[in-house]
Amino acid sequence: MAPKGPDASNSCLPPTSPVIISTPPIPHTERGERCSLDGTSGRLHGTDKPMLSYCSGKLIVTRTLDDSALLPSISPLPVLCYRGHHYTATALKLSPSGAYMASGDERGMLRIWAFDHEDHLCKYENPGLTSVIRDLAWDGESKKVAMGGERLDARSDCARVLQYDTGVTVGALAMHFKGRVASVAYKPNRPFRIVTAGKDDTKTYFHQGPPFAKIPPVDGIPQDSGHSKGAVTCVRYNQAGTLVVSVSSDRAICTYDGKTLELKHKLEQVHSATIYCVDWSGDDKYVMTASGDGTCKLFAVDDNGTLSEQHTWKPAEHQNGGAYEKVPVGGNQVACAFSGGKRPVSVSLNGQISLLPPLGSSDPIQVITGHSAAVGAMALDVASGVFYTGDSDGVLCQWDLKTCTAKGRLLPSEGNADLMYVVHTGAVSGLAVMNGALLSVGWDDKLFVTPSGSLQVNMEPEIIGAQPSAIAVGTNKGAVATVAGLALCGPGGALQTIMATNYEATAICVSKDDKTLYVGGNDCKIHIYDISGDQPVENHVIENGHLKPLTALALSNDGTKLAAGDQRDVCVWDLSNYTALVAKGRWCFHVQRVTCLSWSPDDQVIASGGADDSIYLWSMEKKMKRIHYPFAHRGGLTGLSFVNDGYKFVSVGADSVVNMWDVAKDVKEKFA
Repeated sequence: MAPKGPDASNSCLPPTSPVIISTPPIPHTERGERCSLDGTSGRLHGTDKPMLSYCSGKLIVTRTLDDSALLPSISPLPVLCYRGHHYTATALKLSPSGAYMASGDERGMLRIWAFDHEDHLCKYENPGLTSVIRDLAWDGESKKVAMGGERLDARSDCARVLQYDTGVTVGALAMHFKGRVASVAYKPNRPFRIVTAGKDDTKTYFHQGPPFAKIPPVDGIPQDSGHSKGAVTCVRYNQAGTLVVSVSSDRAICTYDGKTLELKHKLEQVHSATIYCVDWSGDDKYVMTASGDGTCKLFAVDDNGTLSEQHTWKPAEHQNGGAYEKVPVGGNQVACAFSGGKRPVSVSLNGQISLLPPLGSSDPIQVITGHSAAVGAMALDVASGVFYTGDSDGVLCQWDLKTCTAKGRLLPSEGNADLMYVVHTGAVSGLAVMNGALLSVGWDDKLFVTPSGSLQVNMEPEIIGAQPSAIAVGTNKGAVATVAGLALCGPGGALQTIMATNYEATAICVSKDDKTLYVGGNDCKIHIYDISGDQPVENHVIENGHLKPLTALALSNDGTKLAAGDQRDVCVWDLSNYTALVAKGRWCFHVQRVTCLSWSPDDQVIASGGADDSIYLWSMEKKMKRIHYPFAHRGGLTGLSFVNDGYKFVSVGADSVVNMWDVAKDVKEKFA
């Protein structure tokens, strides 16, 4: 049975979930494309509230930059992760009222959903375009939505405008060359106008309505050829609707009259690379741009549309730690916005968000980092107050254990000249902390060691020689499970020769005294090895305890019990005689494989996370009772661990979200 797809019941984390901290992923980016970024907050929430909305994988993320509650009447959390899309989200826009959010994905699906309702119910869902939606815009009355993107065939549209609640088309927008639209802007007041920007034809088409129709140029008005070459990457109306601004890959910025699209002013070569994005400040006095040259610029705009450069920010240089000869790929600035109409913000190709100091401020640039790809592994270092995560792009992050904020990305051993922070050239499949040092394994068949207290990965990796599936450590000894067998490793991560097994190891854990290795295999058995010597020696096998391949193992804190999870069951074994304390068929409520297990500090509660998006809590004293937290992570959990602070635990998943849970109240009420 597959986990339930996104709908009105699970489009976000349930408000009743005891999540006390939720850290969202950073934006998903694509080279050569503008990243959809919205800094508006809508009238319902106060137009100056420092909010930021963006797409990250299949999620629509909205967060506050001052950590205040995003929706105080619904949740105290400063973040919302909406997960209603089945495919990668590519565009979003909050309505001027603040009541609805419009979002589109790579398959052309348009969803309009309630932003200010606790269930975030979907108002409208239908294919808007036949291919990817690149941009969205609302009218000032929050009744109509315009969209631009790409089409699959000549009979389809690449730009449309429709009623937000019924989906009725309101006129016909002009088609651009090759059926590709990069951006769309909607005049916020009457008389309504819509501007579309071509991705291949350098054109900005002007439409009036409703019903909307293209206005043909007469004596250069409206001006549809303000740019000389390349794509017109972004076009935006100011708040008053009096001016329109556009930017292009020709490195120029143009302003137009908002009612007639008469060209007012043009600045050329304002950047040394493609300008991907432009946005207006809340008072319409400034516009900012983001470029592939690694910089963002601020321009003052007078009532006639005349532009004058005021300031240049250098986010790429800040992330690089100094100047560079060639712009790092990851330092390309692919989006910008004024959060709350005041705070300038930009997004780099590596996904990191740069909070830029306002004009006249001497404050440094602040960087918000994290993951934009699925997190595949997690490891805690309780003694140092940090934990680590690794994702499918090979990026490793260090987090503060108390606040769940990312302290930074780990720097690759071969240098970070491209600012992409890729440590493993394949997905990270396992993490473990031994004596403060981080050991990471990935699908590049390498084991990297990061010293305690450092963000710099050691230069020379250990070559595993086979694809690793998991890593586990005791106190001074660890083990790596691979598709070819098992290998032990010492404190420095030095690997021994892989010992072949007649089964595939799928889960692994090591006792604290470094003497015993527990391995779960695809043969549905738990193999127990003595590892006090140089090579593992099998001394026992738990057979007939599981009906499905083992997928997760966890030792109790006192080392006397072993929790094991498979495709459905969670079992607990007494290690003194290898008998089942909880046998198969009792804790069997996961509908997909169990991916992670963790014991509470008092060894009375076990938390299990699964690929079915669920977290279950099980009691060793009240074995017939359970606590279920559904829809914890979209795409399933990949890591979960108690943090030695009562009944608090951290969870991560394929949605790249990091959550801190406090389940003490639920445990007391249910298991008392």
